[in-house]
Parts: sequence; structure tokens; C-alpha cells
Amino acid sequence: MRRVWTGLAAAVLLIGMAVPGSASAAVLFAQDFETGATTGWQLTGGGQWGISTDGTRVLRQSRAGATAARAAAGDAAWSGYTLSARMKPTSLSGPSSAAGIVARASGGDGYALVLRPGDRLELARLSAGQRTVLATATLSVRTARWYDLSLRADGAQLNATVTGPAGSATLTATDTTFAAGAIALTTERAAASFDDVTVDTLPPPRDTRPPSAPGRPELLDVTPTTATITWPAATDDVGVTGYLVYFGGQFYEDYFLRQVTTNAPVALPIAGNTGATYHFSVRALDAAGNMSGFGSRVNFPNPPSVPRVPGDTTPPTAPGAPVSSGSGTISWAPATDDTGVVEYHVVHAFNIDEVRVRAKVPGGVTTAAVSPGSLPNTVWVIAYDAAWNATRGPSVTLTTPPPGR
Repeated sequence: MRRVWTGLAAAVLLIGMAVPGSASAAVLFAQDFETGATTGWQLTGGGQWGISTDGTRVLRQSRAGATAARAAAGDAAWSGYTLSARMKPTSLSGPSSAAGIVARASGGDGYALVLRPGDRLELARLSAGQRTVLATATLSVRTARWYDLSLRADGAQLNATVTGPAGSATLTATDTTFAAGAIALTTERAAASFDDVTVDTLPPPRDTRPPSAPGRPELLDVTPTTATITWPAATDDVGVTGYLVYFGGQFYEDYFLRQVTTNAPVALPIAGNTGATYHFSVRALDAAGNMSGFGSRVNFPNPPSVPRVPGDTTPPTAPGAPVSSGSGTISWAPATDDTGVVEYHVVHAFNIDEVRVRAKVPGGVTTAAVSPGSLPNTVWVIAYDAAWNATRGPSVTLTTPPPGR
């Protein structure tokens, strides 16, 4: 199983990573009636609409007998939005009376959120003179009390909330009849006051789709202490904003190294890890903080500790098989090379899944200490010349742990 190691510094970096917040809604329409005029409202249905005062100025429909009074405003092209208003019923008599707000309104059609006598809230579709109740809820409904109404129309999803002196209630429904429409304030055989009418756009949906995994990194250069890589870019439906680069010296390791904004070549530290082979892999980020899976790894040997001198292409001969002295050291027969062996790596495989370089010794040295390790203990030696051409010698399995275990 791959283990991801980040450490405290990496954890802090990831937690503090700058991820833009979700975009907020914009106000399409706002009316508090403080101008004292009903300009912009279309008043229909036989109601008696006018500006009145109730602490502040309000729009009041005072003809309780009007069968379907409406004050409409806005744009018929509005589709996804939230309509909010404050409403005070002043007359609700009989089971057919109601007062409330209408989203995606057109003529007498639309989605209506209304208060009815008998402590009933109702979300209904009004279409061609027919009422279809989509959802109901119970909440204390009283006249001469203010209620906050909110109706959100998002595609086919309708979400409504009503809050009054005795608490709040929510209603939800799904309907595809009306895709767009203006707004309206409505009364049905009732009278009511309205204030603080607003229409807000819906914030963009949160991006939840992660980018694709980046391609396998390409190793451009290796020094004794650094490696330079690039990689094929990831893709995303919105856009990739960064990459997280990981490094490891064992197959199960992925240490977080660095966050970068592009896949341009980047030089990364590799010194201090004792793995016999190293690897890099990359994950992609988008603006919402979605993270891709790991891309494929690029693997390469733990490099010599001396700078590389290019030009030579002939590798050394193989060093001899390690021989244990019984005192925690091993020795081997030297390798030969046309330009000279500059370094030996003593590799130790133990604990089933640990493969580490236990020592890097100069080319003139053919002994090294092997730290204790549990069975099996397999050891081999790699010879390097100045151009970093390498040859591995035979491996030897130690049948007992090194002394000191």
C-alpha cells in the first residue's frame, strides 16, 4: 500500500493552501419602497395596491376580497435566483385565502410560496388557472405578524423557507414546468403588506471534479544533491492551478516536497534519503482545491556523491560478491574501469520491503559497515565510474543478522 508522508511542514502548507472561496450571489433586484412609489411594478388582479407606512414604508394590498391580486416586477428571462421578501398578512379569512410570493412569474403562472389559515405553508405550481400543490409544511400563521419568505429556483429544484415569530419551516420540491420568469407578490382573498423585496442570483455551483492525474515526470538532470524534472500537464474542466510534487526512496513513500503553479522544469532536493532508488510523482490541483490522484512515478538510482563527468560510456566490471567478516562489516573484490572506479554503493535489503544504500565509499575502498537489520539480509555492491556508469555485483544473503542485533 502506498503511504503518503507529508510531515508537519507539509501539513501546514496543505492546510494553508490558498483556495478561492465559492463565488457569492449578486443582487438582481432590490426594493424597500422608501421612495414612496410603485414604479416598476405591474399591479393586476383587482387588488388595491399602494404605499403605506408600517414603521417603514411598505407596499400594501388592502382589498381582502380580491381573488388573485399580483404586484409583478423583474425580467421574464430570469431563471435561477432566490426571491426574498418580508410579508405581514393583515387579513386571512377562509381556507382559500393566501398571501405570499411568486418566482418565475408570468401572468397568473409561476411557483407560489404562500401562507394560509390553519398554520399551513404551501409551495404550489400555478399554471393556466390550475393550482398544483408541490409541498406543504406547518408553521404558526397569524395576521399582524411579519414573516420572512425565501424561494430559491435552481433549475428544476425549488427550495423555500418561511421564518416567523414562532420559528421557521422549509419546503422543497422538483418541477420542470417553468424555466424562467419574473417575480410577484400575491394575495388570494387576503390582504397583506410587503417590504424588503430582493432577488439574488445563484452562486455558481461548487466545482467538485478533480483534475486528471499528471503524466509521468521526465528526469532532465541529476546531481549528487538535486534532480530536475518536468511532466505532462494535467487537465481540468475549469483549469489546473497548481501541482504537488512528491518524492520517495522506498516503494511505499511519497514525501511532499513542493507546490508549484506550472509543469515547468523544477530542481528538487534529494540528498539525505538512503533509498537505493528514488522516485518522483505529481498530483494536480484546481481552483476549488480538488486534487487529482498520483501520476505515474519516474524512478532513478540513488546517485553517486561526486559530480558527474560526461563522455565515458563504458561501465566498470562487476565488483565481487560481498563477504561478511562476522563483525558487522563486509568486503568485496574491487571492480575495474577504463577511467577508474570513483565510488561504491553498498546496498542492503532487509525487513522484507526496505532497500537502502548503507554506505557510499571511494573507489579505492572495498569494505563497509552494514547496520543491523532483521532477516532476510541481502547485500550487494554497485561500482560507479566518473560518468556514473554503473555495474552491480552479485548479492549475498546473510543467514543471521549482523552482530549487535
